[in-house]
Amino acid sequence: MTTEIPKNIKKPIKQNKTICREFIYGIQFITLNTSRDPNYTDNHLLSYLLYEYLQSIVSIESLVEEGIHNPCKRELRFILEMSLKLCYIQQKNYNSDINTKLESFKDILNSSNISIKKEINLSLIPKDEWGNFNQDVGRVYGKSSDYVHLSHDQIIERIELVDQGNIPGKESPGEITDLNDFIITCLSLSIVFLLHSVPEYVVEDLFVEPDGSSINWHLSKSKYIAYIDERYDYKHKRKDNLEKIKKERWNKVKPKI
Repeated sequence: MTTEIPKNIKKPIKQNKTICREFIYGIQFITLNTSRDPNYTDNHLLSYLLYEYLQSIVSIESLVEEGIHNPCKRELRFILEMSLKLCYIQQKNYNSDINTKLESFKDILNSSNISIKKEINLSLIPKDEWGNFNQDVGRVYGKSSDYVHLSHDQIIERIELVDQGNIPGKESPGEITDLNDFIITCLSLSIVFLLHSVPEYVVEDLFVEPDGSSINWHLSKSKYIAYIDERYDYKHKRKDNLEKIKKERWNKVKPKI
């Protein structure tokens, strides 16, 4: 284990830790609020898959700190695929018990094909954004899949990094920042799927703070997260500061996230 983080990469390493912990907070919030349904543990896959999310996120945080990046992308692919499949199955048959779900959707669960994304109802974001969202899911899934199996592009990337001196323990701040951006992109897409797999009261409670403000996390850089937050601008508690909330929301959104 690294005993001391080099000074030049402390900032992006700290940012990574914050991103990971914010995602954990979001997952735990969704889980706790959805579990208000007495049938939650019997019927919702998240009641068990929560632990897969936690293991992957903790792994990503540790790997980034150690300068080990490609396994992070493999974990991100797993998180995105898991979120997509969880959402698809819950939407198709929300009230069936977990054993029934596992049997009914065995082929879906065993397949690496994510074309089922086109069948998911993305009601929390504008309908004219559904196509863009699915394109982004396909792009991110494809990019992260490059690190699951050895590929030509992966070898070329590794050669370039080694030639530049960017090996584990000697990575550049820019390399970690780029990875953090990719993590934000992947986790924001995953959260969107998760939010479409639970009752809407869970979504509202997550996004609207007691004073009416928006949840403040790195995933706010995603336009899809902004669209979901915007959905609750009608709330009375937001009326007094609505213009400020709108401005802050869209100022956070980054085109590439």
